Amino acid sequence: VPREELFICGSVVSNRAVDEDTAYSFTQLGCRENMEAFGTGGITHLDMIMLDYPGPSDACIRGQWRAFEEMQSAGLVRSLAVSNFRPAQLDVVCATKKAARPVVNQLPLCVGYHDSGVIAANARRGVHVQAWSPLGNGRLTRLSRDAADAKELCSEIGRRHGKTGFQVALRWLTQAGASFTVEASSAEHFRDDVSLFDFELSVEEMAALERINKQPELEGSVTGPNA
Repeated sequence: VPREELFICGSVVSNRAVDEDTAYSFTQLGCRENMEAFGTGGITHLDMIMLDYPGPSDACIRGQWRAFEEMQSAGLVRSLAVSNFRPAQLDVVCATKKAARPVVNQLPLCVGYHDSGVIAANARRGVHVQAWSPLGNGRLTRLSRDAADAKELCSEIGRRHGKTGFQVALRWLTQAGASFTVEASSAEHFRDDVSLFDFELSVEEMAALERINKQPELEGSVTGPNA
């Protein structure tokens, strides 16, 4: 497969630092390790590098991001991304006009358990949300006790469109303005995961799916109305 047809993303975990300088050093080391690992396959640059978790303080986040910006300035990576960042943590990254902006924030997000304001809060900062665990480990929600209701509604809507309940859950994500990443155990499952754009959920169906969301009930809004 030609390199130009591949999108290669690396990741760095450096969230256990205690101060800005340590966070910078840990992240810088992670960047080097990525390039060394990919280099064994002849890869000389990445399309994206993702910071998996924010550091424990604003100073640590600044140190992490400084290392990422240096990697981009050196021409080793085209775009930068984060994972598990709340809006206030994104604001630390984007504090100056000269700061490189993350293009993606990867978050835990599924139809039956999500922060209703998080996609819009990221969009206001120019950041696209990508869901990890978009099917809730097959439950379509967080807790096993709520799985039956989530699956029943998604399956009912799916029957109207000739789709599975899992396809409905993924389509909900794309219509809500997010994308997703999944693992497929077979070619058939992979085809199902991407066969989402030949149908559209109605306004009423999107509203019904929002009503099975259990996060507001159990945690409240994480982002808040003004995030």
